[in-house]
Amino acid sequence: METLIVACVQQKMRLPRSQEEHKDDLRRFLRSAATKRARLVIFPELAGLMVTPPLLAGFHASLLMRADLARRRRVSFWQKMTGSLAGSLARSVKADFRRLLGGLLESESGAVWSAYEETYGSLAKEFDLTLVAPSAYLPDPLDGVIRNIAVVYGPGGERLGYQAKGILHPEDEDLAQPGAEWNVIPTDVGRIGLMLGGDVLYPEIGRLLAYQGAEMLIAQGAATERVLYEKLRSGMLARMQDNQLFGAISFLVGSNDFSRRQRDPFAGKSAILAPQELTPNSSGVLVESANFRSESVMAAVWDFPALANLWDTSDTPVRSRLPMEKAGAALAQLYQQMQQLPRMADLPALAAPSGPPAVSLDELPVLASVTARWPLEVTEEDIESGDEDDLRDEGLRDEGSRDFLHAAHNSADEVGVIPGGNDETQEMDVLLQPGENDGEPDSSQTS
Repeated sequence: METLIVACVQQKMRLPRSQEEHKDDLRRFLRSAATKRARLVIFPELAGLMVTPPLLAGFHASLLMRADLARRRRVSFWQKMTGSLAGSLARSVKADFRRLLGGLLESESGAVWSAYEETYGSLAKEFDLTLVAPSAYLPDPLDGVIRNIAVVYGPGGERLGYQAKGILHPEDEDLAQPGAEWNVIPTDVGRIGLMLGGDVLYPEIGRLLAYQGAEMLIAQGAATERVLYEKLRSGMLARMQDNQLFGAISFLVGSNDFSRRQRDPFAGKSAILAPQELTPNSSGVLVESANFRSESVMAAVWDFPALANLWDTSDTPVRSRLPMEKAGAALAQLYQQMQQLPRMADLPALAAPSGPPAVSLDELPVLASVTARWPLEVTEEDIESGDEDDLRDEGLRDEGSRDFLHAAHNSADEVGVIPGGNDETQEMDVLLQPGENDGEPDSSQTS
């Protein structure tokens, strides 16, 4: 394999009323990926739960689906009005989609698995590509236990393999059990090492997949907090660079009806990655979504001959230079002995110091003279000496500096909307081939 065009989908959570409606929504992303000639398409964590709403019956489920419809952009005034009323009524009767989902998984987990397989397997076959389907709470084919599972489908619609999430987030724990192992999934486009959510934060998992012969590391994420997104992004960059492999991470965005504790919207910026030596500005990022809450489809080229050359010529060959004869035995013994990391209080260097109590800042003469002058006060002596204007100007400059920094911080958090795409989907051009336009012309921008 010389090069591979990979597409990464950033998708909003919805509550579709039928499986066909859901498949039509998924086709938006796959058509966009197909115009870029992508052979591998990646969806985010938990987006596979969107196969479950059509399987639910009852008044509460109907209210929640009507309320979700009202949040979409291209709906009629009547749908918005009735959806708003349905949302108010759903809150008053305490309709909870997570509780309904738990009941469905307990009584009809086989139906959930069948809907998932039919939806994503048929779409992989329809578009003739390898599909890393979004994860969902599904019965494990081996033992029937509910786990957070993502399945990889081949161009013929066949199931090539699956990965269960090993390190559960608190949001997973009441619905799923952890997976027991991580294995590489062979596909027509290469050997995939798949990590879900917090699995990406552990160096051992990425190294385990790399040493099994993974040619690419792929992660899925669903984060309701900015700090969790940043941790997952940083973890994925580290796992990719640790093992000098291509990588990608896809995030779920939009309204959140599935969380147990907090219902903040899902947010993230999906990205396609490569070792720093093979990316612009040595950032490790080939392409990344423009903002945290919009849907998007981004694509980039993975150049495998260039990667192989990097393994041979890099001045930091991390794949081959780890002295396993020294580190292997030590790590095995360490992991066996340390089932739990020490607490802060157990570390001698961090223990509370003995001896006389520390001196407070106010007891230090030099610091006391400084802190006594803050905030600035204008005295009668200053006024008589003509220093009042100078002091007032200093205060204004301080306020102006604070205003400037505050404005700069806000502008850094603001994100633009990329034009182009269907409905709410934004398309991004393939990187690494400047000037080449894959597929039909569009108005998308390259990130």
